[in-house]
Amino acid sequence: MKGLILTYIVTFAGSLAAIPYPLIGLQVYVGLAILRPQFIFGFAGDLSNLSFVVGVAVLIGWALKGFGSWRFGRAWPVVVSFLLFVLWFLVSASQALDPAVAFDSAKELSKLVLPFVVGVTLMEGEKDWRPLLWTIVLAQGYVGFEQNLNYLVKGYNTAGDGFGGMDNNCFGVSLVTVLGPAVTLMVSSKTWSARALAAIATALMLHTTLLTYSRGAMLGLIAVALTAFVMMPKRPKYIGALVLTSLISLRFIGPQLAERYSSTFVSAGERDSSSESRLDLWKSCLQVIGEYPVFGVGPANWRIIAARYGWPEGKSAHSVWMETGAEEGIPGALFLILFFGTAMVRLWPIARARPTETNQNEIILASGVILAIVGFVVSGQFVSVPGLEVPYYVTMLGAAMLKTTTREAVIGAAPDVVPRQFGYPPGTPLRQLP
Repeated sequence: MKGLILTYIVTFAGSLAAIPYPLIGLQVYVGLAILRPQFIFGFAGDLSNLSFVVGVAVLIGWALKGFGSWRFGRAWPVVVSFLLFVLWFLVSASQALDPAVAFDSAKELSKLVLPFVVGVTLMEGEKDWRPLLWTIVLAQGYVGFEQNLNYLVKGYNTAGDGFGGMDNNCFGVSLVTVLGPAVTLMVSSKTWSARALAAIATALMLHTTLLTYSRGAMLGLIAVALTAFVMMPKRPKYIGALVLTSLISLRFIGPQLAERYSSTFVSAGERDSSSESRLDLWKSCLQVIGEYPVFGVGPANWRIIAARYGWPEGKSAHSVWMETGAEEGIPGALFLILFFGTAMVRLWPIARARPTETNQNEIILASGVILAIVGFVVSGQFVSVPGLEVPYYVTMLGAAMLKTTTREAVIGAAPDVVPRQFGYPPGTPLRQLP
């Protein structure tokens, strides 16, 4: 009951604060989108309108702020790719086999688009993006706490059933997407209390991910770990954090989990029906892409036409990328891939830059966003996750940071001079770079 009362208080306060300070309202909106209190406090009835109230207040505050700044700096390829995806989504909906269903799904897309645009136009520095990063990590950590409480105290694995209207696989993708940012906060926070808080959130999310029994999420975890090893400085603090996280993961994997996850890597002759089903579904999606290469069959229309290809009506394609290609055509899938891909390309030099006093916080965020994208891209190949907000919110933070990132922050150079290894004559001023 206390949590429910707190939810109403936060919603009310966030709505009022959103008018003069829309970024505060955005933090509340994102937190509610991840917590999904209508499922945690289901006994209280429908709480879905809470997010709507906060969202309207955020849009009013954004309008009063003149709709923010549309000078995106180094983030322009990321933002443009996303807007092109949204535009093609709407074009595809107009050409859909069932336009009514397609445009209904556009309402769900607006829950991603509007917060993304508000955030990327209003955020101007660390003081804006860091609180939202913590909001995402702590909200997902609390969801993990609820799932662990059900498992360890009540003796029921609710994570295996999914959460918040998501099945177990989609829920696993959501958790994996936030693990990277949680780990970067754990190793980079300046106070022990902040490190402990991030570490607890990391452990809760990690164990919950394993409890989902999602093999796609497990592959995402492995990809995140490998990327973290490649990207991180080879210092004892960072290596120790990665080793500790890996050991905790191994400790949490029991016999039942180990048996299920080991089937991910078996040969073709030993695959179970679920694995074979995914491969056949992807073949059907490729067939649809071949038949409707430009506009696809329309958003949310794959599940309608699945029966044409021998599947039960309503069958998921079990792949973000395959289902997007089938529904929005090759251009739609390409724009979505470019959105996440250009974010990674732009953020990678920052994550790998030589740390200085001026760029260390940018390195933290860039690393966390890259790990989130890797986790989502890999695990999303095995799960359809329509309307999953977290990957877009985390990428929004990276784009917002890129808006104001200087070239010094990207290369970790001295304030006025380009290092010799970048191929320019020694002493070349930064302002002369193309």
